[in-house]
Amino acid sequence: MPSLLLIAASGTAQRRLLEETVADFEKKGYAVSGRQEGGEWGSLLSDNLSGGLFDENRIVIVDSAPLLGSFPESLDPMVEADSPVVIILVYDTEPVKIFPEKTFKRCRVLKAVPFPRWPNERIKWTLNLAKEMRIKLDHEAVALIVELTEDPEEIRRELSSLSLLKRNGTINAADVENMCLDDGARDLLKLLDGLCEGDHMKALKSLHSISKNGDLIPLVSALHNRMRLAWYASTHPKEKALFAQSLGAKNYAWRMAGNAVVRYSSESISKFVLGLIKININEKSGTGSGWTGLETLVIELMSC
Repeated sequence: MPSLLLIAASGTAQRRLLEETVADFEKKGYAVSGRQEGGEWGSLLSDNLSGGLFDENRIVIVDSAPLLGSFPESLDPMVEADSPVVIILVYDTEPVKIFPEKTFKRCRVLKAVPFPRWPNERIKWTLNLAKEMRIKLDHEAVALIVELTEDPEEIRRELSSLSLLKRNGTINAADVENMCLDDGARDLLKLLDGLCEGDHMKALKSLHSISKNGDLIPLVSALHNRMRLAWYASTHPKEKALFAQSLGAKNYAWRMAGNAVVRYSSESISKFVLGLIKININEKSGTGSGWTGLETLVIELMSC
């Protein structure tokens, strides 16, 4: 009798889990003997009955397993907890309601590890993943990776790419910036960080580069998202932790915003944030001064 292995995941996580599961079975001597999409429970089980102790270890993959429908309770005797024949059933969601309770208890279930909600937890999650992948990252690199993406599978891919860059060394924030960002995103990050760090040359050079091909409104939004954190931190210094948690601020952005608080006065930050809001309103109403107005606002802040 075959055993059932249920994969419950979606998107790229589903593909990764299936590929890793098949690879693990192949390392143990199993061979893929068939693959199908949906089907019927009766024929699926009867066609894959094991015949004895010396049967070849094999796996059968069933994509789009929900097409099979609910598992008939009458077929429960045809399922074993352990067998040389394993049927891998691929689901997009938790399949527990598809099977009778006694059948489900004999199934093995693989799920994608949920991505944590809070920034600190995501950093720990990423560090643990990097450790599993035998990749060394410094704290700034981890914080930046978490800042750049909220997709755990994308983080996994980025770590894989970064591991090729430095096979034996420690990956830092500059490596992440160079490897994981295109020119536009790299310029945006340099502008945001340069502004927070008081690096006038880096900020203005990046702003000039973005202005050649970029759109003003999205850039104003990105600047507002970063500098509003500095505004909250500067106007409510005793409640920094509370605001960081309430706003869901990522560690990297929050730390950079903290640098801005050190370099600029609360009044200057408030004036800059209000200026960004004004630029946004004026541009949308057709009365704005375009890139010149934003550059002037940036220079005024850095001159304080």
